[in-house]
Amino acid sequence: MIRTRVLAALTAVVALVVACQTDVHPAPIVGSSYRIDNDKPDPESELFLDVFTTAEECARAKIDETDICRPMVDRAAGEVHLSFMFRDRDTSQPFFIPLSRDQIMVRHDRARQESYELIPHNPRTSGQLYVVIIDGSSSMYDNDGERIRKVNRALLSREVADAFFPGEDGKTGVLLMQFSNDLHQLGGGEPKVITNKAEYRQLVKDHLLTRSGGFTHLYGAVRDGMTKLLVDKDVRQFIASRNAQPTLIVLTDGFNNEEGSDTCGSNVSRLTETLDVVKKARRAGGTAKPMMYTVGLGKRYRPGEKPEGLNQSVTPSGLCGKYLDERIDSNLEVFGIDHISLAWLAEAGGGVSFVKQNYKGLAEVFLTAAAKRYEWFELKYRTPDPIYHRQSFDVSFSLLQGYRSSTEVSIHPNPWFDGPTGKKPPGAAWTELTSLNHTLTVLMPVLGILVFLNYLGAATFNARRAVFRRAKPRRRN
Repeated sequence: MIRTRVLAALTAVVALVVACQTDVHPAPIVGSSYRIDNDKPDPESELFLDVFTTAEECARAKIDETDICRPMVDRAAGEVHLSFMFRDRDTSQPFFIPLSRDQIMVRHDRARQESYELIPHNPRTSGQLYVVIIDGSSSMYDNDGERIRKVNRALLSREVADAFFPGEDGKTGVLLMQFSNDLHQLGGGEPKVITNKAEYRQLVKDHLLTRSGGFTHLYGAVRDGMTKLLVDKDVRQFIASRNAQPTLIVLTDGFNNEEGSDTCGSNVSRLTETLDVVKKARRAGGTAKPMMYTVGLGKRYRPGEKPEGLNQSVTPSGLCGKYLDERIDSNLEVFGIDHISLAWLAEAGGGVSFVKQNYKGLAEVFLTAAAKRYEWFELKYRTPDPIYHRQSFDVSFSLLQGYRSSTEVSIHPNPWFDGPTGKKPPGAAWTELTSLNHTLTVLMPVLGILVFLNYLGAATFNARRAVFRRAKPRRRN
């Protein structure tokens, strides 16, 4: 009888909860007393960052590793584990991108998390077009071609060739371009997309070390690379047939220098114009918009960096500092490279800017630009004090480069009781979810109270009968 009452009471509680919730969210987080809302992507995002909030969402995304795909929160350890993927904002189809730890910002209730782990899953081979644009001005061939030989060695390394051509399916291609006074195919001729390692290596060996010359029309090469080159008939056909994303890698050892009388100040308006062209090309590129990495081969010509903040307007002081009226040719170029311009260009192109001095550093840049794309990502972080888990909190993710993309999800702990504590295997950095039977301990306090109340009611009734002798005798027929 008591068991029936307890079961009926539990059924009533569950029915009441179900009846009051008309949507799947906030959804329960398995193995805890938490619940999680559906994520809310920023409507201004160029690419949607989709957080998985239930096992069903993982299944719909065809992810087999449900146990690590679905969310996990552990109050005792102060840990939050969430997984996500990227989607095309227009079609909602999965979109695969390379993503490293330093390319994403994580916030816990607006507090930026500095310590977290990003784990990529399911590498995918998607269409890619790598456009390598190499400075061919005279300075690259000085000192017996010291600088151009570093580029040559990096491009011919096995690691870089494998990154540019990860398979033999023809999904990836490379355009090898060079610039001085203009942008042109390495070795001359019409732009040709190379789709195999053998042809790629042969082109580098045959033509890269051949001495070139002229001024350094860096900005013009960037403008043409982001516009005219990508609409060339053969290049456009390759991009369309593979749904390929163009990735530009622009390398120079100096400054934008178009005339012998150019000073650093001459480049203020030129850089502004170039940034406008780059931004317009990316806006017109849809989801598979071109990205651009910039590489300075040498050393920074002066201390200081690009002014902080996105979309900062180019100013004479921001670009040149105290060198505004200094000539570039045979003066500033002697000091090093214009790392400020390169940083501005990479930011507008959604990529990263590098300054390297040896072939190993150059190879690392090429590997970064040709990094693998992944289907989905797992992210784990730990708040400094578990007390932050005693009230509802928001978790937000934002991309720092490449695409404008951010989202936020709210997580709610139970105000009455905790879930079972997770387990941390010896030597492990993160807590693991307890087994399913342990999660039943979440219900034990409620069940215990219900059982106690059932016994208490019966015991009180019987006690009153005994004390007041109010038991009635049976009626006789």
